[in-house]
Amino acid sequence: MRLPRLPSIVPWLAVAAVVCFAVQVFSDNKADVDLWGNVGFVRALPGSDEFHTTNTYSYTEPDRPWVNHEWLAQYVFRHTWALWGNPGLLALKMVMGLTVLALMHGTLRRECRSGALRMLLMLLIISTMSYGFGVRPHHFTYLLLAVFLSLLKRFPRHAWLHLLVLPLLGLLWANLHGAFFIGGIVMLVYAVAEVVRSRRHVMRTPLVPLVLFGGVVLFVMATFVNPFGVRLWGFILESGGTARPYLSEWAPFSPIRHWSVHPDFVGLAIVVCCAYPFSRTHKDVVWTSLLYLSLVAAIVLRRNIPLFAIVVGFTAGRHVDSMAGEVINRLADRLPRMMWVVILTLFIPFSLYTAATFNKSRPLQVEIKPDDYPLRTVAFMKEHGLRGNVFVFFDWAEYCTWHLYPECRVFMDGRFRSAYSEEVVEDYLAGLYADKGWERILTAYPTDMVLVHYGNPIASRLTRHPEWEMLHADGPAILFVKRSVHQAALKAKQQGEMPDVETPEAVFP
Repeated sequence: MRLPRLPSIVPWLAVAAVVCFAVQVFSDNKADVDLWGNVGFVRALPGSDEFHTTNTYSYTEPDRPWVNHEWLAQYVFRHTWALWGNPGLLALKMVMGLTVLALMHGTLRRECRSGALRMLLMLLIISTMSYGFGVRPHHFTYLLLAVFLSLLKRFPRHAWLHLLVLPLLGLLWANLHGAFFIGGIVMLVYAVAEVVRSRRHVMRTPLVPLVLFGGVVLFVMATFVNPFGVRLWGFILESGGTARPYLSEWAPFSPIRHWSVHPDFVGLAIVVCCAYPFSRTHKDVVWTSLLYLSLVAAIVLRRNIPLFAIVVGFTAGRHVDSMAGEVINRLADRLPRMMWVVILTLFIPFSLYTAATFNKSRPLQVEIKPDDYPLRTVAFMKEHGLRGNVFVFFDWAEYCTWHLYPECRVFMDGRFRSAYSEEVVEDYLAGLYADKGWERILTAYPTDMVLVHYGNPIASRLTRHPEWEMLHADGPAILFVKRSVHQAALKAKQQGEMPDVETPEAVFP
């Protein structure tokens, strides 16, 4: 069998290198703080008694209506884990990430003629996409956004796409993840930009605006088909206008504070912003609008950085190629083909080795950082049958719910405004940070245990509080109990009748 000629090997090696780098970047196996909720909250389909539409897991507002804007994604995660365990969860998110890249590559291959530049751009996009790449419902938004953009690229003005396919995708999106409104924004921007472009040129048909705006209306109507109906949109609108300064990914991007955390985003933004002014190709108003809108969204909220990277993959290829394609090609041609073969052949196993070993002890498991979670303290509570209402550091609340519910209920968890009132959220934050009125969490609510990080300000307040006593401390966690409620446990601890427990295995769940 004759081997292929050397030049034909290099493009295939480049594709393999990009895929292996994506596997390396997307294979992060550290547990996200919401993982226990994402896998445990939804165990049955709507209509079942096990499908919760109220808060349920909390003692502060157990009967408050809960708009679960990620219910279908959580259902998928639950059954993926039930069938294939932790490897299944990791494989699912990597498959979704690789599918996004496959859709993106189809556009880049047509619009970026320089193979070397295309590979470099893909590597930068992949790195930028990696922000927060845990097992999260967000990946369904990444995937569906890529599907939207890919379809609009291939079939820009087809009526069947705008009036049937995209609204059906909107129905699916609205049940998978709360960021479904992004699809509506994409369609609306596309429709408005098309109308603007049509006025500049001879309009091909007056039906085009009707089709495009009709598609937007049908998309919005389709999103009402969900277990919560119109309340889902009410939650989305309320949530979109609520600041979350206590969540880092909801903060705006600061060039001073975040450039070292997101050098890939900074680099990609610079490349794109330089490419458009120097590009000699036509700037399509539709795709230019989507690109800069996604950039603004990424600056306003850091959580939108991966979305910007995805939009770049569908919009900026031809302009980056126009700016730097010829230069990159000349530089690439200076290296002998054999040198490229050697570089790429070494890069591929290095990426795979890094994917299996970097910051991982068990690459096929979802690992829990012992220094970040109360593994031993929760095991202690479970072993000795502690029951009650626990004020928990919110990063740990869903972990505690998984292991301790229904014996213990939490004050608040990561669902925030989708399941809790503004008053409860404000009381929680005041209590955690020991701000003015912090004792309301102890007096206005039936709280009888507090499980917090030793660095939380409330910990030092409770150490000196006459009605509270520390029962257990290990790693980052301190457990306080109310003396009047847990006298028996405190007495048993003093008499040595509540021995400590071994540290549980640091893998999900």
